[in-house]
Amino acid sequence: MRPLQKTLLMLCAMCLTAQAGANLVKYFYELSDGSRFGGDFVGFWNAAQRVRHGEIAAIYDPDTWQRILSNTTGPISISWFVYPPFTLFGLWPLGNATYNEAVLAWSLVPLAFFFALMVLLAKRSGLGVGADPACENNWSRMQAYAVLIAFSLPFLSANLFSGQTGTLIAVFFLGATYLMPTRPVLAGICIGFLAVKPQMGLLIPLALVASGQWRVVAAAATTVLSLSVLSTIWLGAAIWTDYFRMSLLFGQFIGGGYDQIRQLAVGPYVSLQGAGMPAALAGFFHVVVTIAVMSAIIHAFWRGKLNQKEMAKQDGRLDLRLALLAAGTLLVTPYSLSYDTPLLMLSIIPLFARSWRDGADGIELASLTTLLIMPYAQLLAVGTHVPFAFLALLLWFGVLYRRFQQERPAQPAVAAKGDVRGRAGSAGLPAAG
Repeated sequence: MRPLQKTLLMLCAMCLTAQAGANLVKYFYELSDGSRFGGDFVGFWNAAQRVRHGEIAAIYDPDTWQRILSNTTGPISISWFVYPPFTLFGLWPLGNATYNEAVLAWSLVPLAFFFALMVLLAKRSGLGVGADPACENNWSRMQAYAVLIAFSLPFLSANLFSGQTGTLIAVFFLGATYLMPTRPVLAGICIGFLAVKPQMGLLIPLALVASGQWRVVAAAATTVLSLSVLSTIWLGAAIWTDYFRMSLLFGQFIGGGYDQIRQLAVGPYVSLQGAGMPAALAGFFHVVVTIAVMSAIIHAFWRGKLNQKEMAKQDGRLDLRLALLAAGTLLVTPYSLSYDTPLLMLSIIPLFARSWRDGADGIELASLTTLLIMPYAQLLAVGTHVPFAFLALLLWFGVLYRRFQQERPAQPAVAAKGDVRGRAGSAGLPAAG
C-alpha cells in the first residue's frame, strides 16, 4: 500500500475514533436526566436479580417480566427474555452487584477479549507485514493495528450503548475461529457457548461438517448438551416449557412487524419488511439469500476441494473462509440487529491485511466504506425506508466471495511452519480440513 493510501486510512481511523468519542460524550450527557447507561442491559440485570432471589419463573412469563421491567425503567412497549435457561449461569454472578457495577463489567470485560482476539487474528493474517522484508518495521504494524481497531468502533458503539450481547457473541465466535486450527476442543466449547443466542450459529455446523472438523462438532455438541442438562437440574424441566413459549410469542411478535427495530435490522427478512415489502415476499427473498450463502459456505469449506498436498501444508485462504462465515451468519439469521455487527470484524481482517500489503481494490474499498458507515446510515434509513444495512452486508459478502475465488489460483498454500512473515494470508494457517 502506498504511503498516501496509508495516510488516508489513518485519517479515516481518526475520524471514526472522534465520532465514537463524540457519541460517548453525548450519551453520558444524556444520562444526566436520570436515565441508565446500557439500555437493554437492564433486562439482563433484572434476570440476574430474579435468579438470586429464586424467582426464576418470572423471567419467562411475559406479563410478570413486563411488570418487573416497568417498575425499573418506567413504561415499556416490548419485554422479552428470549435467551435459553443456561444463559442464567453467566448472569448469576451479576445478581449481587449494583446496576452500575454490573453494567461496567458487562461493557468492559468482553471488550478486552474482543480486542485481544482481533489482534491475534490480524497477526495470523499477516497484517502489517510488507511483501518486501526491507519494508517491515514495528511502526508499520502498529499503524495497521491502530486502523483496524478504529474500524471496529462503529460496530462496538452500536452494541455498547444498547447494552446488548453483540460483543460477547463476537468474542465466542472469534475465539472459536482462532482456536480451531490448533485447539479444536476449545474451539468447540466456544461454539457451544454461542447457543446462548442460537440464531448466530446457524451456519457453523454446515461449515464444520463440510470441512470435516468432527472434533470441533463433538466438543460443541457436548458443551450444549452439558449446559442444557445442568440448567435442567438446577432450574427444573418446566423452565424449558416456559422458555419455548416465550420464544414462540417473540417470534410471532417480530414476524408481525415492529417498526422500532425494522430499520435497525441487518438480515433480509426484517429489513425488507421495513422497506415496505410484504412479509411473504420478504420471507421468499430471505430463503433465496440463505440458499445462496449456504452454497457459498459449502463451496468454501468443502474439504474435497482441497488436494492432499494443500491439506498437508498450510491453507492460505482459511481467514477468507472464516470471513465468509462471519458475514454470512448475519445474512441468514432471521433476526439480527445493528448491535450484532461486532462480528463483522472477523470478515474485515483478511481483506484489510491484503489491502495493507498490496493496495486497495476499488470495489473492496467502496464496500468496506459502506460497511463502516452502516451503523450511522441505519439511522437515516428509519426515515427513508431503505434497507441500507442489508444491502451493504450483501455487497460485502459478494466482495469477500469474489476475493476468495480470485486467490484460488493466485496464492497457493505455502508451508511456512507457523511463520507469518510471508504474504498476508499465505502462512501460519492450518488447512481447513
